[in-house]
Amino acid sequence: MKFSALSLGLIAAFSGAGHAAPVTEYNGCINSVVLQLISMFETGSTELNFANCRKDSDGSGYASGIISFTTRHGDALKVIQEFRTTGSYKGEFDEYMDTLEEYADSGSRSTKNLDGYCDAWNAAADNFEFRLAQFTIVYDKYDVPSQEYIDEIGIKLSVTRAVLYDTAIVDGLGSSKSTLGGIFKATNNAFDSDVTGESGNSVTVNDKYQVDEAIWLEKFLDIREKNSSAGRKNIEAYRSIITRNELNWSDSVTVTDSDGDDVVINCDFT
Repeated sequence: MKFSALSLGLIAAFSGAGHAAPVTEYNGCINSVVLQLISMFETGSTELNFANCRKDSDGSGYASGIISFTTRHGDALKVIQEFRTTGSYKGEFDEYMDTLEEYADSGSRSTKNLDGYCDAWNAAADNFEFRLAQFTIVYDKYDVPSQEYIDEIGIKLSVTRAVLYDTAIVDGLGSSKSTLGGIFKATNNAFDSDVTGESGNSVTVNDKYQVDEAIWLEKFLDIREKNSSAGRKNIEAYRSIITRNELNWSDSVTVTDSDGDDVVINCDFT
């Protein structure tokens, strides 16, 4: 499904707003695929849903916006804080700020004192600057940090870069065993010799072993599935991409959804 003209306009505006564009030569299609895939499993559609807001099924308070920013983990708060710096903010979230800051600081699963929060989010979603704030936080908080792992071991494939980005969003960026940093480390430590394959690229593990990148990625997904209860549908979708050998993307990629149907995701950000 193609992004709306407004979504594409937001991307253009983002590029000129003092940020590096979230659509660079190295990750334009990757951004598009990751965000659409997350949207597909979070909201049932590949079309980005800026107004999405509901109680989180995993107990993270309210989940809202294009990647289901949560009140528990504080990324919803960051979106609102970014929006509040714009000239179009009219106090829509003022009554919730103290509670949102408290819940973000403590990691609270509560939704107490947030009555009307989703109504405020829904109304704000019509605002260009609020939508832009969502892209800003996705890029700054998840995209940039996740891609720092690329050079560490020499990652080249689109699918691997996408999995790192997806893991950062779904599981977080920390160093515990269930987050991106911990999964990345455990994957590297799982290899004690060179491993050849047919992906066309090898990564350098722990500065000494050359491991085929697709084989490394399959191990990463196995460890992610073992160590984290989140993102199971995403993991299976990326496995379906590897099975099809669609390792690098320029126009589109085909994934298998949770119903077993094939879905073509287009690289509409480029």
